[in-house]
Amino acid sequence: MPYLPQPRWELLHGEPCWLIDWREFFRTGLKPWDIRQSGEMRRFHVVFQIRTTGAGRFVFYDDDGSIIRRSGEVVHCDRTAHAMQPSELDVAAGELLEIAQWQLDGAWTWGAAAAAVPSVARECYFLQALEEVQSRLAHPDGPPLKIYTQGSCPARSALAIYSMILRGYSPEAVFLYGDYQWSHDTRAFFQQVLPFATVVPSGEVADTIRRWGGSPLEHLAQRNWFVMKTCISLLCEPREFCLMDDDIFILGPVRDAVEALRDHVFAFAPDADYEQLYLSLWGGILGLRSLHRTGRLNTGLFWMRNPHDPHRVASLLLRGSHNLGPMGLWEQGFFAALFANDATLELPTQRYFYPLFDGLPGGILGYDYGSNPCGFASVHFGGLVEKPADTVALALAPQVLHRSEPRPKEAVMNA
Repeated sequence: MPYLPQPRWELLHGEPCWLIDWREFFRTGLKPWDIRQSGEMRRFHVVFQIRTTGAGRFVFYDDDGSIIRRSGEVVHCDRTAHAMQPSELDVAAGELLEIAQWQLDGAWTWGAAAAAVPSVARECYFLQALEEVQSRLAHPDGPPLKIYTQGSCPARSALAIYSMILRGYSPEAVFLYGDYQWSHDTRAFFQQVLPFATVVPSGEVADTIRRWGGSPLEHLAQRNWFVMKTCISLLCEPREFCLMDDDIFILGPVRDAVEALRDHVFAFAPDADYEQLYLSLWGGILGLRSLHRTGRLNTGLFWMRNPHDPHRVASLLLRGSHNLGPMGLWEQGFFAALFANDATLELPTQRYFYPLFDGLPGGILGYDYGSNPCGFASVHFGGLVEKPADTVALALAPQVLHRSEPRPKEAVMNA
């Protein structure tokens, strides 16, 4: 062919896969009435070559079957028609693999991936940076950091925290919440890679919630994660802090947000405009008809100097418990209504980035997090069907944790 297809990184069952969609390639320039009927190249084989860059277990996916030849010898032969399925080979570094993939009809894709990183190795990504993290924490330049995490992706949670400290700002303290949801392995992993963090016991959180809202609010928080997160934010000390979800990577300084607390009580990364939905949930309870300053409020990443009485906050939360609404939007709507008349600041979307709405150049696995050419302060993977799992987080960790020079054009073209 006079030019090559452009493979792209995709998440396949939560794992990073270097994927080629042959139908997409072969319908380039065509404008069919029904795109599902184009680009199939039925009964053809496409033949291409790849070269391995390292030794190990090579995992590939195909739809339909593939034949692979190495040094003139066929090492894999599948002549059947099937949906996407994985196969494996042992390879050495620098080997040239010739691949012929055929197609019967319908979908026609081929992808490759490295074998999963052994769980025993994940700590290494963070322990190598731990000394620098602790050095920065010794000289804090901003308020404490709160993170409420389920712990289902502990490596991603750790990467979020490390990225804030290494590339955003150094908080006075790091507080972790949600330990009642953690497995034994997650707890041990956090103890090893986050020795500087204070794990706030769930019993202590429950006592605080009961102090302000009694048993009814405590039970409501235990049953609903978004109520628990709201209580952690607004009822638990400290009252001046940054809260960050564990599906956010910090890629650049966030001094504008930290310094906003001098003149504002709430600075937040924006969402879509949910003003009417927020009002439908909370407008009547707080007597509001508009949320012109907070209708785009998102609680995934914000800085707060909390001026609100915890007794009143707890009372309002209980009044809104009859209509819990769509999970996170119930929580965000409460913040939007509670802070509607306060000094708030909506941070710029160009820096506090939300791929759900804006896309992401190169996708989750293709963006250059190291040089960060778009100048993002943060990237929030909220609202996506597939967020970066631990395997993806570990693959991205070297870029996220360490700034690098932009890759030269030749390197990008040959990647």
